[in-house]
Amino acid sequence: MMPVSVPKVLCKPPGQKQMEWVDLWEAYTYQKVVFIKQAITEDVANNMIALTLYLDSVDQKRIYYWLNCPGGEVVPTLALYDTMQYVRSKTATVCYGMCLGMGGFLLTAGGEKGYRYAMPHSILMMHHPSGASRGQASEMHIESRELVRMRDYLSLVTSNATGQPYDRVIRELSRNKWMDPKQAIEYGMIDKVLTTPMPKMPTGPQFKFERQNDELVGL
Repeated sequence: MMPVSVPKVLCKPPGQKQMEWVDLWEAYTYQKVVFIKQAITEDVANNMIALTLYLDSVDQKRIYYWLNCPGGEVVPTLALYDTMQYVRSKTATVCYGMCLGMGGFLLTAGGEKGYRYAMPHSILMMHHPSGASRGQASEMHIESRELVRMRDYLSLVTSNATGQPYDRVIRELSRNKWMDPKQAIEYGMIDKVLTTPMPKMPTGPQFKFERQNDELVGL
């Protein structure tokens, strides 16, 4: 099966006088729209952190994070979350597809309240972090203690972000908590289901597509 290539689009990068062909994901970053479309690993988080810091240095317009994220590692996700809170630019998060585990955490806690969205058929899930302790008993004890500390911290942040009581978050997220967008609004995980474009959201780089010889090209 042939891999799906990223379309190239013709647009004018900031500070440039000439139109250039760039890949679609890069073109959207010019409008401060970022896509996280995989599990959050250390490499993914490092790239997103660097991009967030760069976009914040350009101007302080809101950064939009579109998430289709099946989960990820706790520490890299927290590093990205910390960066999203650190920068001067306001943030918005949008779930398209799925936001599970740490992806759900980033959707809820990473976006400013009032700017956390989900598409109508998104799948959302939150739970406590898990670990597999191996090795000597002392090492297992340390790992177990650290896991509890991380669980308590994530629960506190989630409680603040959703408005749910801390004890309820601790109790309910001990198992996978699956939600559809309507349930996510009731829980405080998101603020709105997107059925129309967001007010004042960048529509993306100014380009359009047409097909020529069965190839998708930008104009």
